[in-house]
Amino acid sequence: MAEMNVPAGGGGKKGHKKARSKKMSTRVDLTAMVDLGFLLITFFMLATTFNKPKTMEVNKPAKEDDKKEEEPPIKMSKTLSLMLTSRDNVVYFVSPDDIDANTQIAMDSVDYSSSGLRKVIQRRQSEVKAQWGNQDDLFIMIKPLPKSKYKNIVDVLDEMNINSVKRYAILPPNDPIDSVIALKIGEVRK
Repeated sequence: MAEMNVPAGGGGKKGHKKARSKKMSTRVDLTAMVDLGFLLITFFMLATTFNKPKTMEVNKPAKEDDKKEEEPPIKMSKTLSLMLTSRDNVVYFVSPDDIDANTQIAMDSVDYSSSGLRKVIQRRQSEVKAQWGNQDDLFIMIKPLPKSKYKNIVDVLDEMNINSVKRYAILPPNDPIDSVIALKIGEVRK
């Protein structure tokens, strides 16, 4: 039981022999106050609404039954391929529209910073806009290699959102060009 005792104050002057009544100490029982405190804490814990976590919206294609319309193939000059490596960097390249035995593919690597991957995406958007008239025609192929980290995929998806890229896809790196690039950078494709 919680209680508060207040000592009796008083007493007279020493040597003064006048009889006074003895004061009783005051006792306040705080048990009800403690119970009320715990009831209030419990009430506010149960009545409070917590912030809901904010997640990124994932747009999935609608399921089509038997009707499949043929979409025209995407020109490779409107694309950018991002290959996510195990060394926390991105190898990027643009595949040519026509590939033959003598075709050379220019590739480079950057990190996930705003001066790295973001600048590459913005530069490619401006190139597509200059060539095709609309930067929304850019299609980015995100190709994580088997030893890349999940965090890297999230970082790339964040960059898609920041740069307002409308068309992108996460694809397995199973193209012949992907094999050549993976060999050049010393990564395994499967």
